[in-house]
Amino acid sequence: MTVKLFVFCSLVLFFLAILLKNKRRKVAGLQVENGRQFETFLCELFKRAGYNARSTRFSHDFGADILIESGGKLIVFQAKYYNRPIDTDAVEEAVVAGTVYGTGYVGVITNNEIPETVREFAKQFEAKTFVKKIYLIDGRTLERLKRREKII
Repeated sequence: MTVKLFVFCSLVLFFLAILLKNKRRKVAGLQVENGRQFETFLCELFKRAGYNARSTRFSHDFGADILIESGGKLIVFQAKYYNRPIDTDAVEEAVVAGTVYGTGYVGVITNNEIPETVREFAKQFEAKTFVKKIYLIDGRTLERLKRREKII
């Protein structure tokens, strides 16, 4: 009897783990397995919404994952495919990427949440540095982009 109960509980936990994993990885209605696929997915979303977007190389890109030209300006985005909210390091990486690409317009895109502490950090960075604008795009905003709404 205990063996059967153990097997039953193990199967229930196994299927729950699969369900949670799939729920976490669902991004704007599509399955994304890793950071590379997330970057490609984002680039396509921006293009479908009418933006001039392109991906960078997947390595040695100096923190730049997606480049968008909008309103005569270049915006450099850092994409973060995480199972947790981003931290201020993501903003710093985006700023470094913007410096390398020679633009004061940078951003971070994540499938997850952006904590208020990160939003405040970005505002302070804008106020005290050469950075003109830091765009912070979270999972909910990606849903708007999926509907082809302008978000920048």
